[in-house]
Amino acid sequence: MLIISGFDPSSGAGLIQDVGVATAMGISVYSSVSAFTKQTLEKTYSVKFRGLDEILDEIEIFHDVKVIKIGIVLPELLEKLRKMYKDSIIVWNPVLESSSGYKFLDENDVKKYINYADYVIVNSLEAKKIGISDNMIITGGHDNKDYIEIKYKDRVVTHERINGEFRGTGCVFSTLFSSLLVLDYEPFEAIKRTSEIMVKVLKKSNKRFQVELLSRDWQKWEVLDELNRIILDIMEIGHLTIPEVGQNVSYALPWAENEEQVAKFPGRIRLVFGKPHFLGDATFKGKSHTARMTLEMMKKFPFVRCTTNIRYEERYVEKAKKVGYKVYEHVRKLEPDEVKLKEGQSLRWGIANIIESLEYPPDMIYDKGFWGKEAMIRVFGRNPKEVVEKVKNIIF
Repeated sequence: MLIISGFDPSSGAGLIQDVGVATAMGISVYSSVSAFTKQTLEKTYSVKFRGLDEILDEIEIFHDVKVIKIGIVLPELLEKLRKMYKDSIIVWNPVLESSSGYKFLDENDVKKYINYADYVIVNSLEAKKIGISDNMIITGGHDNKDYIEIKYKDRVVTHERINGEFRGTGCVFSTLFSSLLVLDYEPFEAIKRTSEIMVKVLKKSNKRFQVELLSRDWQKWEVLDELNRIILDIMEIGHLTIPEVGQNVSYALPWAENEEQVAKFPGRIRLVFGKPHFLGDATFKGKSHTARMTLEMMKKFPFVRCTTNIRYEERYVEKAKKVGYKVYEHVRKLEPDEVKLKEGQSLRWGIANIIESLEYPPDMIYDKGFWGKEAMIRVFGRNPKEVVEKVKNIIF
């Protein structure tokens, strides 16, 4: 996809936002700046359009262009692009003015060149000024309704209205729509899917469409995949590591703040007839002691995102020290009474107490147990593979 749009230094709209959205959708892009703006998320101060010949000279080397997404440009560029890219789909989002009221384009100039685009995406106010045409997709964010209507020819898509003042929604809508055309979506299906994505992300966004929230989804799959990859390792060594209370391995997302953002195996891994038994593949659902320990460790060492618990063996502790691991003991009897009595807090307290003065993260923290508490070793690392390697190094 070729993207030609303005440069917005606040990154709320324009080329930076367009490229971010397209790449988050898995689309490879070429790009060219059509104009330079001076603006914040709240106000636009000025715009300076680049010359048409300068843009055309820049993009003429790109031949394999399936879709061209255009933002604010001098309208006559559309005619030249159509001659240069006869077989490409052109999507134009001709922004007449910014959300703060700064005028970019004259509606009469836009109207002259509107038929050079295959799809023209405008809001309902812009449609009234330009005049409705068959190639228009009209977004209804400016209409005084409790929901949003998106109209294309005689068909309508509706979705809930998300409260808030958001910059760049037209820019994002047109880029999402263009990306789906690259993926061979039929236009109306592309509108429906774009609408769904917009609602999903805007619910979590603030002031602008935060494309980074969309981009984070791939990391969720990566975390689950990396955790599931060590199942065979645990099947191999589990008879030597799984404690009576069971084992778990937790792997957090980089931004994790709660247990639902930490992947773990459901329930606990237990020995059944001497062999490790898993209740299912890794999931973000449920709770786990190792998830809580991971979150505590990440407060000081955010790159230490994986934790497992294994059975306590004195020889494991000695082997860990021998191979040079940073090993610390958590003494259960030193826990304050208020910590002992609160479920799930003792281990977090123990980790926080140990790492408070450390310059480097621990590889292992062990305890010798206490009344009603099984002795245990906890192993920490950057990812599941590293944690498993540390465990293998101390048990063999």
